[in-house]
Amino acid sequence: MKKLFSATLVGALFLAACNGGGEENTEEETAEETATEETTEEESTEEESAEEESSEEDTGSDVDASESDEGSSGSESSEDTSEGEVNEEDMKAAYDLGQDKADMIENATETDKSVEDVLKEPSEVTSYMQETAIAIEVTDGEQVLDESFTGNRAEIDETDDTLEVASDYVDENFNVTTPHGYANSETDELYLNTEEGWADYSGEYGPDELVYGTYSTIHEIIEQMPDSMEVKEAGNYDLLYYTGNDDEVHQLYQEYFEVEFTGTNMEELETGLVAFINQDSGELESANLIASAPSEQDPQQEVKVEIILNYSDYGAFDDKEIKKPNPDDIISSEEAGDIDGSVE
Repeated sequence: MKKLFSATLVGALFLAACNGGGEENTEEETAEETATEETTEEESTEEESAEEESSEEDTGSDVDASESDEGSSGSESSEDTSEGEVNEEDMKAAYDLGQDKADMIENATETDKSVEDVLKEPSEVTSYMQETAIAIEVTDGEQVLDESFTGNRAEIDETDDTLEVASDYVDENFNVTTPHGYANSETDELYLNTEEGWADYSGEYGPDELVYGTYSTIHEIIEQMPDSMEVKEAGNYDLLYYTGNDDEVHQLYQEYFEVEFTGTNMEELETGLVAFINQDSGELESANLIASAPSEQDPQQEVKVEIILNYSDYGAFDDKEIKKPNPDDIISSEEAGDIDGSVE
């Protein structure tokens, strides 16, 4: 989500959300400061428990400690996906393109097609299932210093420029963990699943704040990509492909996904986008947006952000209703209190 989705995700990393992340950014402005604070906490814990002492253990614990801090913000989803040790292989399996698509990119051929030739207009799209995830990894050479994953799956209907959304949190393997929210632009309804239960936040947030990656959103982003973005072909897919360091792409990432790098060398920022469009159906199946930059303090350390957008089941909700919480179970936003930690 825009204002809510990124709030706890960045708390343990060297990134800050454009909205609501200022305090966390101040506290963890650089990689070195974050590592120092977390190592101090970990050493304190170790003194209480035993005589375990090793720099390797401290590094590994930094990830656990920061992930635990993230989970403690209150969201059931954050707790389920963040507490304890993160399975790196499970995470990579969820957000890596996979060998088949990686091979397609490598073997793709150039075409004379334009974006307009291969990508449907939003007016041609009605309802669909959509998955949005943000994976962040901080590395030092081959060593992973910190990593985080957050995401949701949504039933979406964008018929006639309206937006109805029902979203759930998902874990690293895109398995649903708990309900997230419901919103409808026609009725101005917006309900969030908080610690107190379903709460009514109608009028306080909009439907577009429940999910990042609606079809119309990614279409807007693609329309604004640099002219250097290529339309390629591989198998039965058309590929939209871009790599480079254009500042306008970085600005798009900030505007639509509300994440920005802090404590990194922005002169060496690299960005990329690859989208897969099925030639048989003309449907967009996935879009991956990537950004990476080295740390200012230690150029060997790198922060990589990958935004994963998956689309499927087009037309699924044209003739059936999107799921909605029971009205009898909904309490007021005043009863629910502060939503920090109740959403991602």
